[in-house]
Amino acid sequence: MHAAHGYLISQFLAAYDNRRSDEYGGSLENRMRFLLEIYLAMREVTSEKFTIGLKIN
Repeated sequence: MHAAHGYLISQFLAAYDNRRSDEYGGSLENRMRFLLEIYLAMREVTSEKFTIGLKIN
C-alpha cells in the first residue's frame, strides 16, 4: 500500500490536507480509518501468509 508522497491515502492521513468533517477527518483515529478499511478489505481476499506492505512518509 502506498500512503506517501501525496497519494490518496497520504492525503487522508495528513491533517494539513484532510479538511473533512465526517468520519474520515479530524482526529488521527478518523484520518487512519480509510487506510484501515483498505487494509481490512485486502486482508479479506488474501491469505494470512500474504504480506501487505505499507509505505508512509
